[in-house]
Amino acid sequence: MKVYGIGGLGVDERVFSELELDFELIPLQWIEPKPNESIQSYANRFARQIDLNGPFSIIGISFGGMLAIELSKIIGPHKIVLISSAMSKSDIPLIYRIYGRAGLFNVTPDSLMKPAPFMANWFFGVSEPRYQLVLKQVIADTDIDFLRWASHEIARWDNRHIPMNMIRIHGSSDRLLKYPKNENVRVISKAGHFMIMNRAKQLSEVLNQELKHEE
Repeated sequence: MKVYGIGGLGVDERVFSELELDFELIPLQWIEPKPNESIQSYANRFARQIDLNGPFSIIGISFGGMLAIELSKIIGPHKIVLISSAMSKSDIPLIYRIYGRAGLFNVTPDSLMKPAPFMANWFFGVSEPRYQLVLKQVIADTDIDFLRWASHEIARWDNRHIPMNMIRIHGSSDRLLKYPKNENVRVISKAGHFMIMNRAKQLSEVLNQELKHEE
């Protein structure tokens, strides 16, 4: 079984580089969104990267997890794994949803779309210099137009589909996205939003437990 990986908002395969997996992970590449395209329409085009001739699973990080849920509605993965992601709009901060629904991401200056390094480090829970450098580069490499589109779609996302084959992994100290305490969530203690890299060892153990027989 093939296992595909979708990085965070505009992030490439670098985010998977610290994982030590017992199976092959196939990173998927973000594609350019069309003007005013919905995440549902985007998912239909994005799905063309996935081989549907055999069973497959999807791992999605942050926004990539939200896209994984949208993909699950149209192509039926065997399993989907959400890491540091949202399952419904209630997991997304209210102020973010209000800002996006008011259309303010469309008028926010480019210089304010990306957080300053010290803010990014705090929000993502990164204190190690090596990972601060990676996070800084990842943010710098994120395309502004893609960021603006994705931010708008995140704020307006109103998913009501909860896949039965979903595995959810979240950091207990995530400052960007919440998780429901009463749901079946694998919680990584004291981990933040960037745990895909700075808590890769613990994540690898969970992923190997859940997906080691999925190849």
